Amino acid sequence: MSAQNNTFAETATASPRSLPVVVTLGFSLALGVAIVCLGDGPATLAVGMAGVAILGVLLFYPELALALYVVIGDVKGDDRVATLLPVDLTLALFGILMAGIVLNLLRRKPVASMPRVYVLFVALVALMTASLAYTPVFSAGVEKLGRFLSVTGIVIVAPFFVLGRPQAMKRFLAGFGVVAFAICAWSLLGLGGAARLATPSDNTIGLGHIACALILLGWFAVIPRWRFPQRIFAYLLLAVPAVALIGSGSRGPVIACAAVILASRLFHRPLLRDLACIAGLGLAVLPFVSVPASAVDYLGTLVRGESTTALLDFRSDLLGYGWNLLQQHPLIGTGIQGFRYYSPNPELYKWPHNIFLEIACELGIPAVLLALGIFGGAILEAFRQLRDRTGTFFVLSQVAAALLIAGIINGTNTGDINSDRATWLFVSLMFVVRTFRKPQPRSSSATLATAQRAAA
Repeated sequence: MSAQNNTFAETATASPRSLPVVVTLGFSLALGVAIVCLGDGPATLAVGMAGVAILGVLLFYPELALALYVVIGDVKGDDRVATLLPVDLTLALFGILMAGIVLNLLRRKPVASMPRVYVLFVALVALMTASLAYTPVFSAGVEKLGRFLSVTGIVIVAPFFVLGRPQAMKRFLAGFGVVAFAICAWSLLGLGGAARLATPSDNTIGLGHIACALILLGWFAVIPRWRFPQRIFAYLLLAVPAVALIGSGSRGPVIACAAVILASRLFHRPLLRDLACIAGLGLAVLPFVSVPASAVDYLGTLVRGESTTALLDFRSDLLGYGWNLLQQHPLIGTGIQGFRYYSPNPELYKWPHNIFLEIACELGIPAVLLALGIFGGAILEAFRQLRDRTGTFFVLSQVAAALLIAGIINGTNTGDINSDRATWLFVSLMFVVRTFRKPQPRSSSATLATAQRAAA
């Protein structure tokens, strides 16, 4: 009996190096179960084995699961995708992400430190919880708070646990780029039709967000590292998200993409010549691409709008309604999800298409100040990193800053605090990159050499 107890104690305190063996055995068992349960035919068996393999990859590299999680809402609306699993794909990826975080901790992967400004998140959640006492529909308020703590909260917290190393960050960006490119390419099947281009979930604004992020990722992370002949190939690839962006007719992402690219002259001035050439070629080729006329007409309102009200269209009514609610309930708001259920038409007035106004009119001015503090801290962190152009991983700082600015612009014109998860993710990415760029401690030998040179 004592020998058995000793063996059990040795197993329980085994080195983390034994973890891969245990995991391999676990996946072998899962594969065996898949073969037994899905052995009805070769096709079913192949799909089951592929599913097990994909699950293994996502668990070992949860950064890839995070990349999928950001865009899964724009994909699962397609019935062919939704039926791949018997559960909601967002919840499935949520579970995989949680399991990947636990596995990373067991494997002692580095964890990025959260900034002090994230204490404001705790205060914001506290105000959300307190607002349940006076929200007009308690069940709806609980549902929105629950989604923020889980479905949305995972993109706020997960980057610090799964992107603790530069290699993991690069894999995340690469995975996001591949999936985003596939979504943009799929949307081009709608060229020549009357409707604006959309994601598989039939979301035009979502396609604009994805295409904008993909263009900025290529512009800052890929193109500056290549010479001009190679950049031509990269521009041909970026033509796919560019056409998807225009074809979606999403004005906010177009503005965000243009603003960030024009600001890139501070770091890559030679690329502006390339941009001028691309713009000229794009204008020459665009009439032959058969972009839906409805998308071009909607984008045209940016330049031919006679007034701000005409430019904002239906958003003008939403913003006006939100502003009236804020004036009536300035300190504590209407309660979480109160924007929708205080209105005479809950199906039309669901959210104000501005996450800051949404927080303000539902939770009050103190809550929106907390949110502004979080975003302001991320912007200040971006400026700190961009001032240091000689440090390591400066490219990652540029990418994170570009996505952050685009996310903030997009968050002010569409979505709510739960549907616009990418904006919250980009805030966390900015702080994660900070851990990569911290100055490394100098070795004792380097310090001694410096002291000897100074003495000489």
